[in-house]
Amino acid sequence: MTASRIKLSLVVAPILLCLVVVVYVYSLWRADRKKADDLPVEAVSQMMRDLLRFHEKRGGFPDDLKRLEGVVWEKKIRSFSVADRALNHRNYYYFYTQISPHQFTLWAIPTGVSREESPTHFLVVSPDACRRWKGAALPLEQIDRIEPNPSLKNLGSFGLIEQPLIDLKSQQKASGLFGGK
Repeated sequence: MTASRIKLSLVVAPILLCLVVVVYVYSLWRADRKKADDLPVEAVSQMMRDLLRFHEKRGGFPDDLKRLEGVVWEKKIRSFSVADRALNHRNYYYFYTQISPHQFTLWAIPTGVSREESPTHFLVVSPDACRRWKGAALPLEQIDRIEPNPSLKNLGSFGLIEQPLIDLKSQQKASGLFGGK
């Protein structure tokens, strides 16, 4: 009877050991996956590209983000807020404002539990150029105080630093020279 118990133990022990290893690896993978899901993923360049594409197709920037649907974005359910000018996407809050038919501002503010690990962006964009500011994640109590078109002093008070200007006009010419769109 002890021989059969030993044989059974030799079979069950490796199976249990494999099961413990699999459960441990799965728990590590799951924790890593959760952390990745909590990190904000910014899409400022894509938003700017889509808004510039809308301007190219319609001759002006939209009044709100919802107007991008069907023109640049495929129609699907999105939860817009602030009169269809704001959108939460992958732990970033985007706040768009048309300043004129040929100029807009865009705030990109990280949200969620891991928001402190991502930067805040502010853009002033026209078809010719993009002025950009970047800084640490805004404290939650400051988010209510953002203005659609803030002064340089206000941007400085939020800790945002101006980045190099992007000359969109020369980029369009360069892409046209090489057969791009």
